[in-house]
Amino acid sequence: MDDDQTPLRPRSGRGSRGPTRLKRLALRRAVGEKTRVDIDVNTRVAFGPKAYEFMSYLGVVSRERLSILISSWDEVSEVDQNMIWEDVLVSFTF
Repeated sequence: MDDDQTPLRPRSGRGSRGPTRLKRLALRRAVGEKTRVDIDVNTRVAFGPKAYEFMSYLGVVSRERLSILISSWDEVSEVDQNMIWEDVLVSFTF
């Protein structure tokens, strides 16, 4: 067989990156502990030691609950926005 006709084989070794699970946050949430996140009131951007965890959590929640076809937050229904906000309030305090 020529190099052009070589059948594709699965990669050996490590596979692709798996889904984000946020295990530590899930454990804290299971016992009812909330994570404190600071938000800049002018820019509305999270900062501080737990900012990255908060932003990762928002990504996970949005991927789980929203269609990939939604291109901006303005297109998300108010019902879905409220559902996501309630989910965030279970794990975080501001």
